[in-house]
Amino acid sequence: MGHIRKQMITLMTSARCNLACVYCSQRSFPALAPGDETIDIAFAEAGMRDFFASNPSRAIRFFGAGEPTLAFEVMKEVRDRARRLAGDALRVELQSNGLFSPEVADWVERHVDILWLSYDGPPEIQDRNRPTRGGGRSSGVVGENLRRFADSDRMQAGIRATVAPSDFPRIVEIVEHFHDLGLRRACLAPVYSSTANVRGERSLGLLEFARHFVRADEAARRMGMSLSTHLIVNFDEPVTGYCRACTPCPHLTTDGWVSCCDETPLGPDYLPGILQDLIYGRWEPEAKSIRYFPEALARIRARNTDNLRRGGCSGCDLIANCSGGCLPKNMFMTGDLFTPYPEWCEAVRYLASRLPRPQGLFPFLHS
Repeated sequence: MGHIRKQMITLMTSARCNLACVYCSQRSFPALAPGDETIDIAFAEAGMRDFFASNPSRAIRFFGAGEPTLAFEVMKEVRDRARRLAGDALRVELQSNGLFSPEVADWVERHVDILWLSYDGPPEIQDRNRPTRGGGRSSGVVGENLRRFADSDRMQAGIRATVAPSDFPRIVEIVEHFHDLGLRRACLAPVYSSTANVRGERSLGLLEFARHFVRADEAARRMGMSLSTHLIVNFDEPVTGYCRACTPCPHLTTDGWVSCCDETPLGPDYLPGILQDLIYGRWEPEAKSIRYFPEALARIRARNTDNLRRGGCSGCDLIANCSGGCLPKNMFMTGDLFTPYPEWCEAVRYLASRLPRPQGLFPFLHS
């Protein structure tokens, strides 16, 4: 897991998608304007230069408001430019929905060091939650790609699963299915509310999810699997911030902005409400450079354990293994960067009372 130790630049290569996930957080965004679907390669290179100049990490990550591999030629070019900048130290991550061709899979096998494929469980769950844009089944192609990479000796491959509340009772079955596919790493998350994916209720269902996650964790340990969820990503060691967003690590969007988080994959023209506070830079194509916003940077960096101790997390004995929780999820529920959401706190306390903490460094990295 190691969310804050996972220092890397994220390149949102495509805002288009080939799936129509029922819980998609982007469906409420305005329609994409011309030119906003694919990242500018010059922007990506400028961002990588800036990041490598200020951070010892030489890691890049492909992600997106949509499916990054739909900009495959751009992805290949960006990786080649990153290699020229970083040399042999370059490490490449891809987080994808897994619905890609054998040609893409061949490239992934050669060039990707960390691979997370989104897949929600047995075929009936996957196909219900994550149908193709045309309403077809996605489980066949994604499952085939998962099996292909499960035994890779050159990459860290894992599954990122979203669990609907109706499937919480099936969580052990879901983990067993991942084991049957040959995967030994998985990250589970409930369907979150967000400002982009408005649900009628204001509850995230986190405590109920946590109760079922404990059962899944027990089953995973028996099977020799490593299991994670965003609620426990800092149970390995004390931290000063919840994740790399707090440092922040740059996330370059297809419409030319720099944000600090996956949940801000586009700029202010698309982002609703308070999440715009997580934007801290703008690509200026005429100057071929990125203009950073010092006040926004300072605000994001101030979301650290020391400041949280003086605020809403005062007196909490779990602060060093939580650090206020996920920025955008808590911001959406409370309207503030520094106010923790009680339901998040309750779920973390439940898990901390049942799972070892600190566990020592986790054996894998996740977003």
